[in-house]
Amino acid sequence: MKKESETTKSVGKRGILPTLIWASAALFYLYEYIVRVAPNVMFSELETAYNVNSATLSASIATYHYIYAPMQLIVGILFDRYGGKRLLVPATLMVAVGCIIPTLGTNSLWTLSIGRFLMGLGSSFGFVGVLYVATVWFPPQRIAFLSGLTTALGMLGAIMGATILSKIVDTVGWESSLEISAITGIVLAFILIITIPKAPAWEIRRRELYKKEEKTNNFLIGLITVLKNPQTWVIGFVGGALFLPLSLFADLWGIQYIMNVSKVSKTEAATAISMLYLGWLIGSPFAGWFSDFCGRRKAPMFWGAITSGILFFFMLFFPEIPLYVLSGLLFISGLLCSSEVVSFVAGFEANEKHLKGTAMATINMIITIVGGLCQPLVGYILLVLAEERTLEEYTSVLSNTPDDYRNALMILPIILFLGAISCLFMKETFIKNNSYD
Repeated sequence: MKKESETTKSVGKRGILPTLIWASAALFYLYEYIVRVAPNVMFSELETAYNVNSATLSASIATYHYIYAPMQLIVGILFDRYGGKRLLVPATLMVAVGCIIPTLGTNSLWTLSIGRFLMGLGSSFGFVGVLYVATVWFPPQRIAFLSGLTTALGMLGAIMGATILSKIVDTVGWESSLEISAITGIVLAFILIITIPKAPAWEIRRRELYKKEEKTNNFLIGLITVLKNPQTWVIGFVGGALFLPLSLFADLWGIQYIMNVSKVSKTEAATAISMLYLGWLIGSPFAGWFSDFCGRRKAPMFWGAITSGILFFFMLFFPEIPLYVLSGLLFISGLLCSSEVVSFVAGFEANEKHLKGTAMATINMIITIVGGLCQPLVGYILLVLAEERTLEEYTSVLSNTPDDYRNALMILPIILFLGAISCLFMKETFIKNNSYD
């Protein structure tokens, strides 16, 4: 019987079916990433529509992260217990509903906040869901590569959000753009229903083991075990630092910074930002493959953090950089920071095997917290600097200078350097843990 089950498992993880299942789940991650970065290309339109300042608007937009981050604690448990299909389909529909709500009226900023809340709630199932599906249908030797490839698709979604969506916003307005996003989400939900099959036998056995552990202890025991592991927090912070160029700069403040410092149009700024995403798109699969190839998790993350920190310090400290040079530096930074994908694999390697979903989700939570805290912090710093200037110049107009944006965003290289230092406290996980089943 044992020999037969092992044969079934081996056959089930080959062929076109695993790729089709992973691809359909990865489409959801691509979609939710377009929705995540949408405010970056409609920031000024939203300021005008809701009649609020940058600090208030960024706090409302960050509602996405306020629910996304804590949900990771629950998402991991849910995937370990119920699997992919029953969670990914309703999550996709939730994101679609979140896109509709802000278009219902601009009399109150609450409509935007509620919409972003639902977008974040549904999106919280995205990346972990794709990785979970990968661990079910693919052999362990390919997980780091698939983690990178999944991230690459997210970057493709970000590029589409920064370039294509910016043109759609300019053409039909931000409200119609969100309505188009909602329709896309509904279509994607039907695709997931069709393509994701019933869980295979080996996954059902793993769930039974998880439920047995749950009965013996408590379903929170696994979560507490992951949270009590110091390596979870170290790995999560390093991942958050590496992801900060996207969550802070590319997803929200980058276009505003480039427009103010380089004095270019929104489309030109969005094109420059897309180079950061492009670097991630190309670098993510390579980073995952290279980590598996060299058998190291720690080194790629360390060098990615320290070198990208130097690049961003250079870009902020020397603002008089031609746009094409800035675009090239952003591309290189994207290549370097893409080593963040290794943090998910290192996270569940550093924890017990049957808690892989919980571990990956917890790492994702910590990464999101780092970005979620820094987004409104930059907005607050910009507001304080603008208010100080109004007092000095005896004017009632709140405005920020290029130097304000440079000073506020200096927290980006600082946290990247702290991430590199944190790598020194990481334990190498690859050699001692090369089987995830």
